[in-house]
Amino acid sequence: MERKKDKQIELPELEAEVLQLCLFPESFEIIVAECTTEKKESVIADAIKNLIHLKLLVAANEEVNLAWIYDSDKMRDSTFKATANGVQWMEDMHA
Repeated sequence: MERKKDKQIELPELEAEVLQLCLFPESFEIIVAECTTEKKESVIADAIKNLIHLKLLVAANEEVNLAWIYDSDKMRDSTFKATANGVQWMEDMHA
């Protein structure tokens, strides 16, 4: 029995840009500096939180070895990287 392909998640322009910036681990400061869609840090932080919620992005805190422990109040202490689902989303968008 074949598995049905899930419907493609539609992301707002900002979330799509942030996800594409995170193909490799990136710090919050680098994401803010390289983002062209938005310059306000709080809006970019919300986009990152949304991508984490959608399981398209994962955060890693340098002080904590467990990737699943993430403190959104300490975004500057974390790096962000696209998950396998996030990479798949990018590939599907360019297909």
